[in-house]
Formats: sequence, C-alpha cells, structure tokens
Amino acid sequence: MTPRSARVAAIIACVPLLTSWALVSPGAVAAPVAPAFPGAVGFGAQATGGRGGQVYHVTNLNDSGPGSLRDAVSTGPRIVVFDVGGYIELRSPLGIKSNITIAGQTAPGEGIATRGYQVSTSSATNVVIRYMRFRHGLTPEQNRDGVTINEGRDQIFDHVSVSWGRDENFSINNSSNITVQNSIISEGLDPHSCGGLVQSDGVTIYRSLYAHNKTRNPKVKGRNQFVNNVVYNWGSDAYIEGDSAGRSDANVVNNYFVKGPSTGSGSPFTRGNLNFHIYAAGNYHDGNKNKVLDGVPVTTADLGNVVVEPTPFPFPAIKDAPAAEAYRTVLAQSGASLRRDTIDRRVVAGVANETGAIITDPASVGGFGSLIGGTAPADTDRDGMADAWERVNGLDPADAGDGDDLGPDGYTNVEKYLNSLAP
Repeated sequence: MTPRSARVAAIIACVPLLTSWALVSPGAVAAPVAPAFPGAVGFGAQATGGRGGQVYHVTNLNDSGPGSLRDAVSTGPRIVVFDVGGYIELRSPLGIKSNITIAGQTAPGEGIATRGYQVSTSSATNVVIRYMRFRHGLTPEQNRDGVTINEGRDQIFDHVSVSWGRDENFSINNSSNITVQNSIISEGLDPHSCGGLVQSDGVTIYRSLYAHNKTRNPKVKGRNQFVNNVVYNWGSDAYIEGDSAGRSDANVVNNYFVKGPSTGSGSPFTRGNLNFHIYAAGNYHDGNKNKVLDGVPVTTADLGNVVVEPTPFPFPAIKDAPAAEAYRTVLAQSGASLRRDTIDRRVVAGVANETGAIITDPASVGGFGSLIGGTAPADTDRDGMADAWERVNGLDPADAGDGDDLGPDGYTNVEKYLNSLAP
C-alpha cells in the first residue's frame, strides 16, 4: 500500500457514515465511511472492499500469472478493473482474499465471466463484487458450489449472475453481514440442483432472481432478510424455513413466487418448524401456470408450522416495492445487466413466458456461448479512471495519485468513476 493509501485506509477505519456525492481535489483528507456504493443495502452494505488500496488492471483472460484475475484477487487492499472482456477459463477453484473490490462494470465489450470451477470468498472480510458472471458447469470431479462463502463477513454482491453449480449455486454458511442484490441465481444442475444454503448471521437477499433450481431457493437458517425477490420454476422447494433445531429470524417481504413447468403442487414455503420465526408481508404466489402474472397473496396458513411474528425484526432498512413492481424490476435489471449475455437473456425470457426447465447439462440450453471482448478506454496513469472522465471531472490523467483522494461523501475518486459506470 502507498503512504497515501495507508492514510486513506486509516481515515476510513475511524469516521462515521455520510452519503452525499461530490468530487474532491487532490490532497483532501477528511471523509466519512460511505456504503459500498450508492444503492448498496442490507447487512453487507457497509463493506468497503479495496477502498484506498492499489488499482490492479486485469489485462488478460489467463487462469493465472501477471495481469490475471487470480493474481488480482490474491491480496488486498485492491480495486480490480478490467482491460479485457470475455471468459476466464479457470483451471482450479478461485479464492478471493480480503479487502477486494472487483469492478466487473469496467470490462469492455460484452463483459467478463469465469467458467469451469468454483469461486470462493470464504474466510474473507470486506469484499465488493459487481457485474460479474460465475458459470460453473460440468467440470469433471468438481461437484461444488458455483459461488461459496464460508466464515466470511462484510461482503456485498451486486448485479452478479451465478449458474450451473453442481452442489449449490450460491451458498452462504457460517458468515455475517452479507448482501446479495440485483442478482440472478439460476439453473443449478441436477441431480442436486439447489439455489443455495443461507445459514448465517445476517444475510440480505434483495431484488434477485432464483430460477430453475429444484430446491433451496434458498434454504434459510439464522437471520435473513428476503425482500423484493422473484422465485421461479422450483421443483420440490422454494423458500425453506430452516428445517433446523436452532432458532432463525426472517423478514420475508414483497416477493413473487411463480410456479413453472418443473414445479409441483403446494406452498412456496416449506419444511418449517417452531424454531423458525418469520415476519411475512406482501408476498404473492402465482401457482396456476397460465402464463399470466396473476398471483394471489400468500396467507399465514401458507407459511406452515412456524412462528409468525406480528412486526418485522429490526434489520437494516430497505426501500421496498410491491411484489408486482419488484417482479418487473428484477426481470429488467437483475444479473450482470449492463450487457446481458445470451444465458441471462434466455433465463429472464423464460420467466416472463413461464417456460424453461431444471437441467442436468448446460449443453441442453445452448452452453456457455461466447462473450465478445473490446477495447477499454485510455487510462494513461493506470489509476483506474478513464482519461476522458478525469478531464471532464477536473482531474489529471497523468497523475496516478488522484484516484484515491477521498471526498466529503466518503468515496474516493476512483470509486466515483466506477459508480458512474453502473446505473
């Protein structure tokens, strides 16, 4: 870490929350801790990732070595930006270390993705990941989650797409202060085909899509905030209420559960017991499979044999919308949606048309397809900010030190640039 970065990191560690928005001139020092980015919500919203750290440019699609994603996430604090777009063919599981921001929105062309092996943020603290795709697939002898977190904390995943996990698609175990928002978790591969285990102390899942996972959409133990999501075409189970000897507390608000061709009969809430405490409001269930969104409210009886709380648990405040509005937002914006790939476009179209199926092999639905790369904008001083953006915003494209200057809103200049790329 540079002396300037060390100073910024020290400031971040000891100042309070403020969320205004402004650029700063080089040399500014006093600043608060801001959320991970504007629009970050829930238990993981305060993760700062690589704020104040080194900017690392991913310059190739290699599995390892200088300029690779694997090298980029091997130590922190770092902000990872991409000079290339396309698939990164992993040759082994990819572990992401603490104090890392991965800014997938910087990838040129059709964006960036990994394929072939699990991606893990286990044991990591302070991770921010945006606009990434993680596609596992039928890698031999790799019956693992697509994305997994075990014993992690203070992490947020925003606009990520995860598919084709062979154990779970996206699991969060023994962790705390995690948010998954605006994301797509789809097509867990049979014979397991699971959306994910969420067994942790403080997990927010917000405005996300679970589609074509047979079960665990998700399976919840611990403290869970499940707001404005869409669950489509589960097989045996959608939202599993603990099924556990330990207590769980959940706020489940304004979600839409839509049965599809693979879904059997019954409620979208299953396997609860009196250890599961739930506040549920505004949830809808469309179970008639008539290809029209015309669901009915979920009733207390639909929740099963659980403890239904009259008031919500005091979890982080989230601006929510009615379930039907959330459905439209999720279909329009979830996943790595700056430039949706063919996989996400197909999945979302299937939800809208009430088609699709639980699958065993990605080849049956067209496989990985391709991601066309492109040319990243010029960044002469390699500070993570495009030269043109620096000029417009009064910064110097030849000054490599102005990226980590911290403003009165709590964001560094490079973070302001990254946030400007994402709606």
